[in-house]
Amino acid sequence: MSTPLSILLLVTDQQRADTLGCVNPAIRTPHLDRLAAEGLRLDRLYPPTPVCLPCRASLATGQYPSTHGATHNHSALPMDYPKVVAQAFTDAGYRTHMIGKSHLNPCHGAGSPEAAPLIFDTARYRDWHGPWYGFEHADISVGHSTETHAASMHYRVWLEDRGIDPERFFGHTAYAAYGVWDLPADATSSHWVAETTIASMAAAQAEGKPFYIWANFPDPHNPCCVPEPWASMYNPDDLPAFGFKPGEPDCFEDKPPFYREILQTEGDYAARYSDPAMPGADNVSHFEWTERQRQENAAHYYGMVSLIDEQVGRILDALEVSGQAEHTLVVFTSDHGDLLGDHGLWWKGIFAYEECLRVPGIARLPGRIPAGAVTQALTGLLDLAPTFFDFAGVAPPPWLEGRSQGAVWAHPDEEPGAGAVVVEHRPWSTAWNQRILVTRTHKLIVYAGRDYGELYDLASDPDQIRNLWADPRHHDLRDQLMARLLSAEMNRRPVNPAVPVPL
Repeated sequence: MSTPLSILLLVTDQQRADTLGCVNPAIRTPHLDRLAAEGLRLDRLYPPTPVCLPCRASLATGQYPSTHGATHNHSALPMDYPKVVAQAFTDAGYRTHMIGKSHLNPCHGAGSPEAAPLIFDTARYRDWHGPWYGFEHADISVGHSTETHAASMHYRVWLEDRGIDPERFFGHTAYAAYGVWDLPADATSSHWVAETTIASMAAAQAEGKPFYIWANFPDPHNPCCVPEPWASMYNPDDLPAFGFKPGEPDCFEDKPPFYREILQTEGDYAARYSDPAMPGADNVSHFEWTERQRQENAAHYYGMVSLIDEQVGRILDALEVSGQAEHTLVVFTSDHGDLLGDHGLWWKGIFAYEECLRVPGIARLPGRIPAGAVTQALTGLLDLAPTFFDFAGVAPPPWLEGRSQGAVWAHPDEEPGAGAVVVEHRPWSTAWNQRILVTRTHKLIVYAGRDYGELYDLASDPDQIRNLWADPRHHDLRDQLMARLLSAEMNRRPVNPAVPVPL
C-alpha cells in the first residue's frame, strides 16, 4: 500500500520574487536554493490580489476575493465560511494545521477575533488550538516584526513560556522603521513558526496520518527590523539599486492620476486622491528617502529573508531525518511582493508593478516533480489548492477557482501551462476596483468605471515605463486583451483549461 501524500505549504509575507539566491546572487538563501535544486522553480507566479488579508483568504478558500468577499485588509472572511480548502483535507483523514500569521480577519478594529484586546489574552490561547477555518489545529498570530500586535495569540504564549517580555521588544518602532532588533535570534516569529511546524509534522507521523500544514512566516514584512547576525549580513552598497527607474517619474504623466498624487504626500499611508472612491493610500506609500536609506532598508529586508531561509532549512532537515520528505509535497511562496522604494514607492497595493505582484515559487516532490527544473508558465496562487488535491489523489471541492498545474509541474519542459493569469484588487468598500490580466508578453490593467487604464509590453518594457493604453497603434491589442479578461471574469475561472496531473 502506497504512503499517502503529505502537503507542506510555506508562505512568507511580502517577499519579492527576486529574493532567492538562485535568481539573485546578492542574497543568500542556501536552503531555499537547495529546495529549488531538488524541485521546480515557478518563475511567473502571481497572487489573486496584491495585499495580505484578501490573498490569505483566497489561499484558505481557493477563490478570488470577489467571490469570498474579503476584498481588503479591513474586511474579513466569515468565521463560518463553508468553502475552505483545509476542511476537505480534514475530511479526507489528514492532520490539518495552520501555523503562524493568519490574518483572515482585520488586525485593527473592535470586535475582530484577530485584533486587540483578544489577541493578547494568553490564557485563552494556552487552552485553544483550533479548529480554525477548516484546520483542526491552529497555532497562529497576526502582525509583523516589531509591531505591538505582532507579539500576539499563540506566538505571545510561546514568547512568555521562554521568558521573553513582549513589552520589552515590541511596539517601539515606526511602521516604516528598519534596523537592528535586540530580540534574541531564537525568539523571532520565524523561529517559532519553524519549531511549531516541525512539532506538527512529528505529531502527524506519530498519529500515522498524512498532513496538510500551512505554515506562515510573518516576515519579511516591514518594519524591516531583524536581530543580528542578519541585520549586518548585507552591505547596502552590494545590493541592486532601488528607486526610480530610468524615465520615472516623468512617465507618470501618462498613467492614472493616483501615480502622481501619491508622490505629492510623504508618509505612512498619507496620500489622498482626487477620486472620491479612493479615500486613502491603500497599502502603498511614498517617502523622500535618500539613496542610502533605501539601500539600508533593503539590506535589512534581505536579512529577514535570510533568517527565514535558515528556519526553512530546519524544517527541511526535520523532514529528511523523519523519513517524511519522500512523500511530502513542499511548496514555498509568498502572499505578495514589496516595492522596496522601486518606482518611488514602498510596500504594495494599487500599483500593478511586477515587484509587488510576482512572488517566489518552489515546488518539490521527489520522483514526481523533476529536480532543478524551471518553468515560465504563468501560475496563480489560486492554482495551488487544485494542484494539491490532484497530487494527493483527494477529490477537489467543486467551488475552486484555480486549475491544477500538476502536468506542468511534472513535465515543465513539455507543458506550456497557462497563457495568462488574472489579478484583482478592490482596496476599499467602494465601487473602485482594478483588474489585471498578465500574459506571457503583456499586462493589461483595467479600472472599473474609469476612463484611464494601463497596457504594457512586458517583453520590451519590464519596468512598465511606456503606457500603451491610449496609443492608437495598440487599440486592437488592448481590445483583444479586454475581451480575454472579460471572459475570465464572467466564467469566474482562470483563462486556461485544466490540465490533469499524471499519476
